[in-house]
Amino acid sequence: MDPALRRRSRLPIHLLLVAVTLLAALAARSDAEVITLTEETFSDKIKEKDTVWFVQFCVPWCKHCKSLGTLWEDLGKVIEGTDEIEIGEVDCGASKPVCSKVDIHSYPTFKVFYDGEEVAKYKDFRNQNHAVDLYCESRA
Repeated sequence: MDPALRRRSRLPIHLLLVAVTLLAALAARSDAEVITLTEETFSDKIKEKDTVWFVQFCVPWCKHCKSLGTLWEDLGKVIEGTDEIEIGEVDCGASKPVCSKVDIHSYPTFKVFYDGEEVAKYKDFRNQNHAVDLYCESRA
């Protein structure tokens, strides 16, 4: 494998490990940084260079989405202040074209994007550390 490509493929893992390390310091912050992505913003945002996007796809009426409680906001607190990692959410009721484009058929669905490419997909996160751990495992 090309050494430059190998370094690039490890970058998201290193960024996520840094984010987990910051958990204790950031957990006390009250404002979560979760960005609502829409049909107008989704494509441009996930294509941001050298940026990892954790994106939750839900609908307001979904009981499984509701049962997540503050998981996504908690993950936003952990990641807040880290320029290379963003937390986003898509309301598939309001942004159906986005959800169709990225092949969302059940809720909640979680996807990780890097430089505009989907790099991981999950159906379940137990907590914010689990989200980061699953992503790191997929990149190992």
